[in-house]
Amino acid sequence: MEKKYQLNQEQLEEVNQLVQNLTTDQLVWVNGYLSGILNNKTENQNLPVTNKEKSSESITILFGTHTGHSKQIALDLYDRVLALGLNAKIQGLDDYKKNELKKEKYLFLIVSTHGEGEAPLQAEEFYEYIKGKRAPQLTDTKYAVLALGDKTYKNYCQTGIDFDQRFSELGAQAILPIETSDVAYEEIAEHWIEKLLVELKKQNDEVTSSFSLANNIPTKKKFNRSNPYYAEVLEKVRITTSDSEKEVYHLELSLEDSGITYQAGDSIGILPNNPMNLVDLLIEKLEDDPERIVSLGGKEISLFRALQNKVEITVLNREVLEKYFEIVQNKELEQLLKQDTELEQYLYGADAYDLLQDYPGELNTDQFLSVLRILYARLYSISSGPHANPDEVHITIASLRYQRKKRDRNGACSSYISDEINVGDHVAIYIDKNEAFHLPDDQSKPLIMVGAGTGVAPYRSFLQEREHQSIKGKSWLFFGNQRFKKDFLYQVEWQKFLKKGILQKLDVAFSRDQEEKTYVQHRLKENGSEVFQWLENGAYFYICGDKNHMAKDVQNTLLEIIQTERGIAPEKADEYLKKLKKEKRFLLDVY
Repeated sequence: MEKKYQLNQEQLEEVNQLVQNLTTDQLVWVNGYLSGILNNKTENQNLPVTNKEKSSESITILFGTHTGHSKQIALDLYDRVLALGLNAKIQGLDDYKKNELKKEKYLFLIVSTHGEGEAPLQAEEFYEYIKGKRAPQLTDTKYAVLALGDKTYKNYCQTGIDFDQRFSELGAQAILPIETSDVAYEEIAEHWIEKLLVELKKQNDEVTSSFSLANNIPTKKKFNRSNPYYAEVLEKVRITTSDSEKEVYHLELSLEDSGITYQAGDSIGILPNNPMNLVDLLIEKLEDDPERIVSLGGKEISLFRALQNKVEITVLNREVLEKYFEIVQNKELEQLLKQDTELEQYLYGADAYDLLQDYPGELNTDQFLSVLRILYARLYSISSGPHANPDEVHITIASLRYQRKKRDRNGACSSYISDEINVGDHVAIYIDKNEAFHLPDDQSKPLIMVGAGTGVAPYRSFLQEREHQSIKGKSWLFFGNQRFKKDFLYQVEWQKFLKKGILQKLDVAFSRDQEEKTYVQHRLKENGSEVFQWLENGAYFYICGDKNHMAKDVQNTLLEIIQTERGIAPEKADEYLKKLKKEKRFLLDVY
């Protein structure tokens, strides 16, 4: 006789069909979810409602992302909302049907801002629609917006701010005020989700019995900026010559038993220590005791430790200067803040000591700490293929050293790695997913890869993956640096890839080896006709490196090539490039 707690044949088949299509991570989540239901059943007979009993007012979660951060937050929110027993759907803004907008009862948006206040490509079309006259009235819609951005840009979180403002203009009611987040977004996103769940509980009777369950969903431990993984350094090798002007290191880190996975094209976030000479200068300037206990982020730590690895002291931004001015009321600083061009010039290369020196005023150490940003992680493109290097991740780091106002300056992370870290040490890291710079789903598609200096790192990862999977698809690398004999990063590896047929073409530009400087965009232009033919045959075009000069120059050169080879006007070339972007065949990883 069949026992009442066993599944019948039909139920068993349904379960088997479900689990066969789930990943390991999803199975872990389901296991924890069912355990939560069982525990809740023991304590309270009111289970989360089934699909048939769920609220008829569905919740729509939308995301607009460039690298994938907004998408991950949206997925986390989606899981938590489902666990409340509510209907929910999740979509990228590029897949969302605009005619559904007027029907929405609950609309939650997570969106990033790309570059100087621009909407990410995924959000562009919907962004233009919502700003236009065809956007419907949303008087029956309740909404919330989480905006991601970077405070080093003037138009911080502008895309999210624009969406929030427009939703309000169209009559929608905000459940929560807009939340904005800098690059260290994880904690803010989690708090935003928690506040949103509380509001949903207030507005939906159906979630009362299952609210505690939704807040106790077992989740896989995540390594991020707030919770880094301490990876052992397996190898550290300088890959430029000792007399090169460039100081570049190849670093290999262990991921063994960490559970961390990544894809070619992703980045590593490293949590650094600030340069010791700058820490010492600040303590001396502040005339304070390095061992004095200060309060920072609700925690009690020494002043020395706060300056060493808790606050940002090597770079400044407008917000820091504005907060500083509110305290010191320095007239010269007030004038600087009114002049965008001069402010941008000042911020380039200035640090916290410069601020104290250049714009003095009355403030104590605790006030000074309060104006500084949290020390953020530095991101580096991964230079290893995950399948070719199981349990390891490789990165390529150029040391940043320069002089300003007769004082030597060092980059926070690059000098930390080059000067303080050795084989056997441990480095605080996490994986930063970058969906905007992965290999094509169709691995047979041709690749055109353009990179200068350490911008070549992800292409090593790409080619290692293709080699591991025995893919000999067409690939073409354009690499640039200063000098052939001193700065040809991974030269032997590129030659091996050429010999094996993994890399079909290699064009290099070494700017200081001749009187007239030659850069990657010049090599691209010399091969314009063939480059265009590759694009016409479905090639994916990648650019990695400096966003202010190299990336812009390469993009302008590509537009010239398209215009020349097609015999079209500049605006038509722009349309061609825009089509490549929409097809996700023009990909950028710039910094």
